[in-house]
Amino acid sequence: MHTLSQYKPIADAVAALFHPSVEVVIHDIATDSVYYIANPISGRKPGDISLLGLENQDPNLEQTVMGPYEKAGEKGQRVRAVTAVLKDNKGTAIGLICINLDYSSYEPALELLENLIRPPQTKQHPRILFQNDWRDQIKLEIRAFLEKNRKTLESLTPDSRKALMAGLDKKGLFFAKKSIDQVAAIIGVSRATAYKDLKTVRETTTVLKKKKRRP
Repeated sequence: MHTLSQYKPIADAVAALFHPSVEVVIHDIATDSVYYIANPISGRKPGDISLLGLENQDPNLEQTVMGPYEKAGEKGQRVRAVTAVLKDNKGTAIGLICINLDYSSYEPALELLENLIRPPQTKQHPRILFQNDWRDQIKLEIRAFLEKNRKTLESLTPDSRKALMAGLDKKGLFFAKKSIDQVAAIIGVSRATAYKDLKTVRETTTVLKKKKRRP
């Protein structure tokens, strides 16, 4: 039995899970040929030359996984691939298993989703409709803060939370009675914590203003 035969079920399993978009190829380094191929969307078959050129040299054993990387498919379509080195029980590299994902069929769907989520001609919301809606303004400001600072609500630290509070306060968004409650609910802290953060921010702002006034 060929040593690489033990990897055939793995190739079959991966190809079956991601069928019909994934092809899994097992290359034999010694013969520089395709030993086995599951879901051959590239048109290759066992015995075809691999053109790896590794049979007379030692492959990079330190890099046991290569990729993901992009390559061109049979018809020039975009394919994303990852390659793993296969070894025998002595630790000698005997083959490569390449998992090739042809995601060209997904691109129209990705483009559609992109246009739906971020339509190119989206305008700012009409100011006349939202100028008095402090709730919507707070949500927009929080979202803008997160995007600008590349954060999520879950990744906010006490310091970044106070920075957010400072920005909201600077824009006068805490004038409404329930505004602090909404902010606390959105960022996932208690009402008491939100009030404490806002108090700290305002005290810091007051101190800084006093320092600027000194001659």
